[in-house]
Amino acid sequence: MNSNFITETEKLSRQKSVQFAIDNNRLEGLDTDKEILELSQEWVNGVISYSEFQEKVYEIYGLGSPKKTKPL
Repeated sequence: MNSNFITETEKLSRQKSVQFAIDNNRLEGLDTDKEILELSQEWVNGVISYSEFQEKVYEIYGLGSPKKTKPL
């Protein structure tokens, strides 16, 4: 994905979403790993898609593929 296709409005929306998730984790007593923060910024900037972001997060935490995960 090329960041030229991400509008400033979309970037702002994505950044707000990421910040909400970070703040929510912090409220739960959890810190966000540097690697996740870096991936998040790549998604915000349109460098990677949300699917790619999700796949990489699952890989980092050893959860397999999100597509293979069955709902509870």
